[in-house]
Amino acid sequence: MKKIAIMTAGGDCSGLNSVIKTVVLSARKKGITVVGILDGYIGFVEGRYMVLTPKIVDNIDTMGGTILGSSNKENPFHYPNKEGNATFEDRVEDGIKSLRDLEVEGLIVIGGDGSLDSARVIFERGMPTIGIPKTIDNDMGASNPTIGFDTAVQNSVDCIAKLKTTAYSHKRVMVVELMGRTSGYLTLYSGFASYSDIILLPEKDYNLNGVISEVERVMTNGKKYCIIAMSEAAKEDGKEATIARVIKDSFESKRYGGVSSKLALQIEDATGYEARPVVLGYLQRGGSPFATDMILGARLGDYALSLLINNDYGYIVGAESGNLVKSKFPKTREARLLQFDDNDIIKTAKSMGIYFGE
Repeated sequence: MKKIAIMTAGGDCSGLNSVIKTVVLSARKKGITVVGILDGYIGFVEGRYMVLTPKIVDNIDTMGGTILGSSNKENPFHYPNKEGNATFEDRVEDGIKSLRDLEVEGLIVIGGDGSLDSARVIFERGMPTIGIPKTIDNDMGASNPTIGFDTAVQNSVDCIAKLKTTAYSHKRVMVVELMGRTSGYLTLYSGFASYSDIILLPEKDYNLNGVISEVERVMTNGKKYCIIAMSEAAKEDGKEATIARVIKDSFESKRYGGVSSKLALQIEDATGYEARPVVLGYLQRGGSPFATDMILGARLGDYALSLLINNDYGYIVGAESGNLVKSKFPKTREARLLQFDDNDIIKTAKSMGIYFGE
């Protein structure tokens, strides 16, 4: 191959620029030009590109986000019609043709499960493609961990540490809402590493009376403040998850959010203790990448490039127990969920007295 393209799609996270830099530098050593597709699948469909050189990527590895831009809504085989009549078109062939016109011979897509599902379609339509999984949720079966997860955990732990000082000063209950959609990895790891008193996950519905009783126990046991780490998709027994809004033209139409406000009010009404909801939101995604995400991004970027130039494509590359692995693009999108009863971190947390809403 003489020319390849690379793009980032879906929500941003830290570690993406490390992938981009590694691909560009490794490709240069092999005499390959790298074209960056701008703004995710918008750029793929509408032909937005830039040639990436070693000078352009020189200092990007320590930057968060992605220098190529991204979008977490556009789907190339279900793309919004620009006529404004609320219809959608299949624009995959248009995107492939534009790349072929540039003499691009292969494509690397860095994205979450929705973005890599689109990458699968592009591959099936004839463009040699390799996917690289990234998500702060760590819920993709192709890699454990995924790019962005370690940094998001550290960001969350740092935020919770800051919240502890005001919780202690005012004897408050802090209900911290973390991202994670339907998978609780980010909440579990962040809550465990920050020694939260209660952790509420989407994989196990919580008992409200049990949570209230545990708050009262913590607050009267000499500590006088309480930290609850809860996933945005956590829900009470017998209740539905709290949906903040629905975005119809997005890969993931449901946007969770607001459950921490509900729980804080319930706790305050039941106990009389001041309870404050804190939504960490995009703070979890941002900032410079943790070293492990930079290293993982670099390894997966180089591995993806090597597969492409050896005509071995149609895979998602990942890591498992420290080793690089590859797996075929899946036909269905299934999030990797926590195995609640068998997870060693949950077992350790319970042994320490952390309550999971049971």
